[in-house]
Amino acid sequence: MYSRSYSTRIAEGADADSPKEREKPIGHDHGFLWRINSYWRFEEKDGGMYVECESISLTRALPPIIGVIIKKFVTEIPRESLKMTMGSTRSTLLARSQAAGTK
Repeated sequence: MYSRSYSTRIAEGADADSPKEREKPIGHDHGFLWRINSYWRFEEKDGGMYVECESISLTRALPPIIGVIIKKFVTEIPRESLKMTMGSTRSTLLARSQAAGTK
């Protein structure tokens, strides 16, 4: 089985959690993420399930000073987020498998 998801629109909000909450106009935001696509593949094999997830993000260029400051966010946090997603998927599938009485 195969699944894909992709962003159709990414926007930055202003005044979050207030009555003035609104979306900033396109081109007047501070965001670096432009697009994100995810591709999931599932295959039942060898008495189990193989799950693969590929996530691709498109960001705009970072100014050198900001790049040094947020490099960790741009490189490590997406990796950790994907690891957490895959771990949660694994845990859920194992729990359902055990509840159904299978391995």
